[in-house]
Amino acid sequence: MLFSKPPAEGREEADVSYTQRLPAELREFLTLPGPQSLLVRGPPGSGKTTLCLAMLEAAPGHRMLLTSRVSQAELFRGFPWLGENGASEIQIVDTGTIESNIRDIARAAAEAGRFVEGGAAERRELTDFMWLPAPIQEAWSRLPPDASSIVVIDSWDALIESYLGGVGAKHEDLPDRQELERILLRQLGKSRSHVVIVLERREETQLDYLVNGVIVTQRETGNERLERWLQLPKLRGIRIANAFYPYTVEAARFQCIEPMRTYAGIQRGRVDPEPDAIPGYIWPGSQSFSESFGRLPVGKTSLFETDMEVQDQVLQILLAPMLASVASNNGRALLIPSPSLSAHEIWDSLRGTVPKARLEHGLRVLDVTGQLEGNAKSALPEFAPLILPARALLPHPAPAGGSGTATDSEVRRFFASAGTSGGPVVTVVFASGYASLATLLRAPLTQDQVETFPAFAQGMLGGTQSHLAMAGRTGAPLVESVRSLAALHVHLRVRQGRVFVYGSKPWTSGLVLTEGSDSAPYDLLRIV
Repeated sequence: MLFSKPPAEGREEADVSYTQRLPAELREFLTLPGPQSLLVRGPPGSGKTTLCLAMLEAAPGHRMLLTSRVSQAELFRGFPWLGENGASEIQIVDTGTIESNIRDIARAAAEAGRFVEGGAAERRELTDFMWLPAPIQEAWSRLPPDASSIVVIDSWDALIESYLGGVGAKHEDLPDRQELERILLRQLGKSRSHVVIVLERREETQLDYLVNGVIVTQRETGNERLERWLQLPKLRGIRIANAFYPYTVEAARFQCIEPMRTYAGIQRGRVDPEPDAIPGYIWPGSQSFSESFGRLPVGKTSLFETDMEVQDQVLQILLAPMLASVASNNGRALLIPSPSLSAHEIWDSLRGTVPKARLEHGLRVLDVTGQLEGNAKSALPEFAPLILPARALLPHPAPAGGSGTATDSEVRRFFASAGTSGGPVVTVVFASGYASLATLLRAPLTQDQVETFPAFAQGMLGGTQSHLAMAGRTGAPLVESVRSLAALHVHLRVRQGRVFVYGSKPWTSGLVLTEGSDSAPYDLLRIV
């Protein structure tokens, strides 16, 4: 969900992210009484204009954009939502249509000073104002004197360089760029406005020390994908809880990704219904997953590989919709969970995704610790019918007395029942859970069993409508054995408290896992 409620105060444990148009610290800064000055700096193409437009949308009072890099027509083409209700209240001043240079201003300032009544202070105040570029004077003349307002200067580099006659131009006896910046901020102190100054650079300047707040935008490469990061080095009067925010500018709108919220506090929704059946593929229960990675190919294996910082609960959020969707479609789904997952965490990831009767009919969870079943019966009776003991994997022994033969295990009979309905079969195996299960059954995994696990798992499932999803950490032996055979390979990495998701098979751009909504189990936000 792109716009979800913020986390409750005081929470520290975390699992899944959510998104906001602006960081919480910046939203709070915009509500401070003026005057306030904010510097936004970053290289070209890093999303500064999109960020500034989001601030203009969010800020109260009178709102104005001074644009010197693109024309007003280009702005409306690049950001068509500017013409929508509400956003149309932003005044746009195309500084290219208000030409001025410092020598013209010098003559005007000298003439104006001759007609000012009063002492030196009054003349100095007028002269200071007159030294500013004409677009700045125009903006100041439009601001209400007794109401809050915000002015964005995009960009100060382009405006001041044109005003001074080019980069490095010097004029004896006239203010240079540094002095003009000090004059600008002195004038700001006489208003109630927030002024946002945009620079086309990452390097610090004197403005970093003069302004009240600084935002740095940057484009970088992570896992060979584009990533966008916003940094908050300074916001006077605001406690900066999170100094780094990944963000995207997809659809010409700025969206930042908040740090992960507590597992218990995230919002979950029903699985996305299958839009249409495609022979040879199983619906993963999430439209977002399907759009990013495709569907699950039958008779194949997928691998979900994580770094050490990704919690198993995060993986369960990603994989649970696959299980629930298969169960809902008259299929059979089996989960071999991580031993770190509690009964509550497993059930919370499944509860409400599809009707409970569908889960009871088509989904089973193996007890890999020997304690899951007992805990569920005492604390979660609604979850208990889905749990199978570890011995359910073993064939039933032949009857005593030598007559008869061993029969299929309970798990194999469960999968075989899908054949009568024609439904798909999906098994989700946590590598740590499989190892725990082997230990519980007093049959620890050997190197040979690890190497032959993919073939063993496919044979155990049987049929052509099956899919195996393996989940585990990089370096785990079972994960390594599956990697080369996986038809679908997804990596999960934690960076600055957010879970980034990268597809290797198929190759995808960088995605961030965010929480779900009433109608979707989760979202994968693309970084563009």
